[in-house]
Amino acid sequence: MRTPIVLAVAAGLAASAVAAVRKPRPPRLGQQRTGDADLAATVRAAVDDPEGLRGLAVAVIEGDRARGGPAVEPGTPFEIGSLVKPLTGMLLARQVAADVVDPGDRLAAVLPGVTGPAGEVTLAELASHRAGLPRLALDSAGAMVRTWWAASTAGNPYAGYDVDRIVAVAANTEPGGDRGTVSYSNFGAALLGQALAARAGVGYPELLRRDVLRPLEMNATLAATEAGHLPGGRAEGATAAGRAADPWLGAGYAPAGIGIWSTAEDLARLTAAMLAGTAPGADAATPRFDAGKDRRVGYGWFTSRYGDREIVWHNGGTSGFRAFLGFDRAADRGVVVLGNTTRDVDPIGLRLLV
Repeated sequence: MRTPIVLAVAAGLAASAVAAVRKPRPPRLGQQRTGDADLAATVRAAVDDPEGLRGLAVAVIEGDRARGGPAVEPGTPFEIGSLVKPLTGMLLARQVAADVVDPGDRLAAVLPGVTGPAGEVTLAELASHRAGLPRLALDSAGAMVRTWWAASTAGNPYAGYDVDRIVAVAANTEPGGDRGTVSYSNFGAALLGQALAARAGVGYPELLRRDVLRPLEMNATLAATEAGHLPGGRAEGATAAGRAADPWLGAGYAPAGIGIWSTAEDLARLTAAMLAGTAPGADAATPRFDAGKDRRVGYGWFTSRYGDREIVWHNGGTSGFRAFLGFDRAADRGVVVLGNTTRDVDPIGLRLLV
């Protein structure tokens, strides 16, 4: 396994957002930086507009080395949101390779309590967003209102959704007519991760640590299912307009990216191992199904074509953070971009990668 020699990070620390009388001031990427000066300059050149950004942690992995130094602060944890979905896909690939499950296994056969039509979807369908399940599991009118309010106030829309609750919702959910085509579903990814954890006889956070994080020495990556589990020294999230955001917490949706925190250093290790093909469950990145628009999907990982380049990638977003991880096997190059506002960082990652 290739090991980054130095953490590849460039940082731009935003000037602090100062509250006006009623409306927060939009954050703006400042001039302060730490780490590799050339990389920092390259990142700044890739930012078309600094408004709406506070801090960036960027890792560039090239061959058997990674460039840079600490960003924002050394080892600053960021909420990575849906970047955990590929890790859940890797857990599936790992269990398939070990003959623990089969991709064609029905959900009902792996996750006790899921009955009815939703129990008929397969693990492979869940991992590739082809199960026809809704994006979120909203089990009451009150849940719909709370989700809307959380989205409007940069709150946590996943509060109260533990494993038992999402299983109960699944038992009363019928896949839609789009089953078999890619339709992004946090609910489906959550059910997949909980099913794999149930088959392993442990909770999802422990399964993730045991089978992916520890082998890759991603020691700073964790699942915070309650407030007391949040990492110390973490970046503070905000909207692009400067409103402070609540962290997302909720054990049921952890496999979809709720409550998952990581660092540029840890994600650089993951990227290097994926490039080398040595990551546990690396086969999850193999594109298996058409996802439209020059895009295919494997187990959690998307592969997109840009001209003659194929980029394997995923991104993540929460109420106060954005994340992007992508790599190009042919060029032996990968990029990680973490930001602590809701300003999209995908364009930055793609400019650095493509």
